[in-house]
Amino acid sequence: MHAEIVQFGTALLLNEAQTSLMVLPTTEFHEVLTDLHEQGLTVRLHSHENDTWHIADGGLYSGYVLSSRELIELRRAKKLNIQGIKELG
Repeated sequence: MHAEIVQFGTALLLNEAQTSLMVLPTTEFHEVLTDLHEQGLTVRLHSHENDTWHIADGGLYSGYVLSSRELIELRRAKKLNIQGIKELG
């Protein structure tokens, strides 16, 4: 049996053992992802285990890796943009 989680067109398939360990993103983090996408930034899951995301402003091999917590903090500080991300990255 598999569980499927879909977020902005990216599907992650998890087996039963993994679903009990998974923490679903909060509404606030969904807002972070929406803000980043609206700015034209590419957002990819970098590491599920470390809860990190790869944020790119063009190019496949360039970008910055930040945790969900760092991205939420940037949004709260009204610095959730490529400049704020560069400052942390």
